[in-house]
Amino acid sequence: MNGVKACALSGRGVLRVGGPEARSFLQGLVTNNADLATESQAVYAALLTPQGKFLFDFFIFADRKDSDAVLLDCDGARIADLVKRLTMYKLRAKVTIEDVSAAHGVAVYWNEDGTAVAADGARLPDPRLAAMGARAILPKEMLAALDGDMTGWHRHRIRLGVGDAAEDFEPDRTFPLEVNLDLLNGIDFHKGCFVGQEVTSRTKRRGSVRKRLVPCDVEGDLPAPGTPVKAIAREVGTVFSGDAETTRVLALLRLDLIKNATLEASASGLTPDIPGWLAPEIQPGDGDNGL
Repeated sequence: MNGVKACALSGRGVLRVGGPEARSFLQGLVTNNADLATESQAVYAALLTPQGKFLFDFFIFADRKDSDAVLLDCDGARIADLVKRLTMYKLRAKVTIEDVSAAHGVAVYWNEDGTAVAADGARLPDPRLAAMGARAILPKEMLAALDGDMTGWHRHRIRLGVGDAAEDFEPDRTFPLEVNLDLLNGIDFHKGCFVGQEVTSRTKRRGSVRKRLVPCDVEGDLPAPGTPVKAIAREVGTVFSGDAETTRVLALLRLDLIKNATLEASASGLTPDIPGWLAPEIQPGDGDNGL
């Protein structure tokens, strides 16, 4: 595969949302434009609470066998909860919601140097960042031919500073801008209504995001997920996922409290390493109003 790494993501599930109103149904609920999912382009989106807090994220793929239907690449551990939530909103919509994870799964493809991976058949560019690589929804028999280098995949995303909902987001607590969905092409602020739009749009418009998920280099032992981050004995954030080989973690940090501060998590030092895609939004010390 010309140096491209590939991995079957065992923790992902697949939902099929079908019926003549499938896209219009999703369009009124999710944070991004479901109509942009085509055979050559996937869409990254989330479903929020009415209060604008994160519940689920997923990648929307066009169903190549049915132009009305879409496939959702989602967190397999929470797929039953996602089905329940979508069903709650279904009402009389001409929509079917089916868990097809028994027959289909998710594959990811990436280059360690962060260069883009070309689309090829079912393999589509990751809509968050070109450097993330590509994703595909495939039959289980095709996934069996791929290796299971989950550690390499998570090292790749942590190096780039991209969170994983199963590792780094807290359902019903995290706000989507805190985990950078606005910067990772997960929110369309111009498409019209979605659940939680009012809070999300107001926060973006005011520039009042107090916390962001930030990649940090670690000096010392890798702190465990959930370890508080402190600056001069004051708690300023929390560590989430990490990679021991690169001694790097993702941490949700209070931006107004980390400017020129020495950060510690347990007995280890943390140094934020802000990637270019995140840099324009990281201005520690600027605002103290927001979430």
